Amino acid sequence: MAEVRMPKMGDGMEEGTILRWLKRDGDTVAVEEPIAEIETDKANVEIPAEEAGVLARIVVPEGETVPVGAVIAYIGAVEGEVDRSEPAASASATAAKAEPVPVIVREGPSPGGAPQDLPREPALRVRASPLAKSVARRLGVDITQVRGTGGGVGRVVARDVLAFHEASAPRPTAPVPPPAPPRPQPAFVAKPSSDIEITKMRRAIARRTVQSKQTIPHFYLVTPVDMERALDTLTQLNARYPDGKVTVNDLVVKACAVALVKFSDVNVSFTPEERIRKHGSVNIGIAVGTEDGLRIPVVTDCEQRDLRDISAEAKKLIARTRSGAITPQEMSGATFTVSNLGMFGIEEFAAIISPPESAILAVGAVAPEVLVDERGGFVARRRMRITLSCDHRTVDGLLGAQFLQEVRRLLENPVELLTG
Repeated sequence: MAEVRMPKMGDGMEEGTILRWLKRDGDTVAVEEPIAEIETDKANVEIPAEEAGVLARIVVPEGETVPVGAVIAYIGAVEGEVDRSEPAASASATAAKAEPVPVIVREGPSPGGAPQDLPREPALRVRASPLAKSVARRLGVDITQVRGTGGGVGRVVARDVLAFHEASAPRPTAPVPPPAPPRPQPAFVAKPSSDIEITKMRRAIARRTVQSKQTIPHFYLVTPVDMERALDTLTQLNARYPDGKVTVNDLVVKACAVALVKFSDVNVSFTPEERIRKHGSVNIGIAVGTEDGLRIPVVTDCEQRDLRDISAEAKKLIARTRSGAITPQEMSGATFTVSNLGMFGIEEFAAIISPPESAILAVGAVAPEVLVDERGGFVARRRMRITLSCDHRTVDGLLGAQFLQEVRRLLENPVELLTG
């Protein structure tokens, strides 16, 4: 009997939730055939069977969360082999018990004047909704006298009780005074508060951002970038290659990749053993907002890719992220991250470092600014502000400033990004 365990599907995964079983008890499974879909703190993924056989017993039902490594099912080696360690619960033991029908007993002497201590007549059962019973108690109505119209079987519902009470109420003999004018209602009525269950991804974001701000000493560096040449270059480049347009964000990612090769001491991590780990590759994460929360797909080996290759890979990963098809592996291994909110008109912001990385670059919107030129006149230039968040345990102020200065220089001289 082979055990199927909750797999570890990426960095930092501690638990997973069974979304749905793709196979049922007794189904035949083949090697690498998907048997269940699970939710991790990064994505929803299918898990394959590692052995062929029969799904002998499902241990963890759909909707339940268990830690990594926990047994979630058993696969029998041959058809018909099942796990007898726990007998299956009978249907009668698991079926919901029906709510007992309320019984109303009429007391009193039986026909012929029999004494009260003789056996009573059989109980009279009334089919009535809980709301009908409540209304009947409040109005003092004998519900056994009410004729039911609900459910197609004469079940007494609230409207039957109200109609019976209105019909049996005494009619007033004097004129009824007109009702008092309604009291003015407030113009605004506040809606009640409510708690919303968060997703595993939102829980992971909360945990990682708190960890980042509590354990990483952040400091921030900001610089403006003249984007006139960069935008002109993009216009010419995209006119030549209309099927694979390059964006400002692609230029930023490429500039960061070139700068990280030159200043490799920024492409590092601070380890739990209090050592500095220098990474051999430049893997840049791109922050992507989704309905479920922030996800960061990773463009790997950026130091070996040209600008158009980085652009194509980034577009593919962003599309997979927004469609929900991204895998945990495609969101793992980043050594540096770029977060861009410029498309929303945000001119400047500071991003939180994603552990275990040492830095993240926040990119603002490109906007026209009026500047004073060298002759004392005024000139309009399209500029963009970028903010570097650094981990002071690994990157000091001078190193961070030199790196950011190189990113700015490359963006202001984009021809170097086309030839690298």
